Parts: sequence; C-alpha cells; structure tokens
Amino acid sequence: MSGRNPLLAAELERYDWSAHRSFLGGAERLPDAVERLASAESAQEADAAWSEIDSVVLVQGRLSECALPLTSCLVAGLEGAGTEGRRRMFDLLATIAGGYDDHVDIALVGPVSVRECVRRMTDRLGLFAADLKAHGNPSCVDVLLMCGVYDASARDHVSDVFREALALRSCAGITDLIEASLADLHE
Repeated sequence: MSGRNPLLAAELERYDWSAHRSFLGGAERLPDAVERLASAESAQEADAAWSEIDSVVLVQGRLSECALPLTSCLVAGLEGAGTEGRRRMFDLLATIAGGYDDHVDIALVGPVSVRECVRRMTDRLGLFAADLKAHGNPSCVDVLLMCGVYDASARDHVSDVFREALALRSCAGITDLIEASLADLHE
C-alpha cells in the first residue's frame, strides 16, 4: 500500500480481501482500486477507479460481502482524499447505504448487512454533515438519511443537519432532496 494516506492504508491492510466474496469472485483488486480512487487527481482517474470498485461490490443495488470492509476503508480514506476521489467516494457510500442485502445471489456473493455498513458511516456523521453544508453534496444527504433511518440515536442530529442545510446557499440546488429526506426521516 502506498504511503499517501496512512489511515486508509492501515484500514485496507486490516482485511483479507481474498476471503471476501464479490460479484466477480474475490475482492483482491479492491485495495488498489480504493487507493487509486482516494489519490485520483482528475475526474477520469476517479471515474475509472469508481467503476472498477462498483463492478466488484455492487450490481443494481445488490451488495456483496466485501461491501462491509469496503465501507470502512472508504470512510477512513475520505479525509485524506483529493477532491475528485472524495466526491466519488461519497457517491459509493451513498450507493452502499441505499443498497440491499436480501437477494438471490447470497450463496454466490456472501452475506452482507446494509445496516452494518451504514453503522460504520454513522460513526463519522460529522464528515457527511460538513460536506453537505460546504458543498451541497446530494450523496451526503442520502448517507445521512440512511444513518438516521438505521440508527434512531442519530435521527435528531440528522434532522438538525438537514434543517441547517436548508438555510445554506451551498445547498440551494438540493432543497427538494433535503426536504424529502427530512420528511422520510420522520415517517
């Protein structure tokens, strides 16, 4: 692993990627792709790494077993990631948070818990809230919503973040999404 982001490198090294099943067999190529995503300096580099990760871990919203360690690695790598990589990392986390784990491929891709993936995201609520407020990132709205849905203890905090974001100029383009998410949170 490269030394560019020591926190990410340490998290990637915690897992035996060959032991985790995916839609393409093992998940051995994920560490390299995650590091390339985190260090991407262009949209093209970020998109290429994102596409590789997406094809291994996710298929039409269905998650594979390697989604759980991937979630931990993406969350760990957010802070040190470049702008383009970070944006795509948020997109992947939103896709995972909105994914589902009850599907017919379970014997092939192994068990996975969306709830557990989201719990790992909930540990870093402040990061998602900060990016939402600073950049009006719709992926952060999706992640925050699912954190509030899956973790009742985070619900009030997420509601407060959404209400604060509605007043911000940076979030003006996504007010409908925030309002709908706020309503979904309290259904």
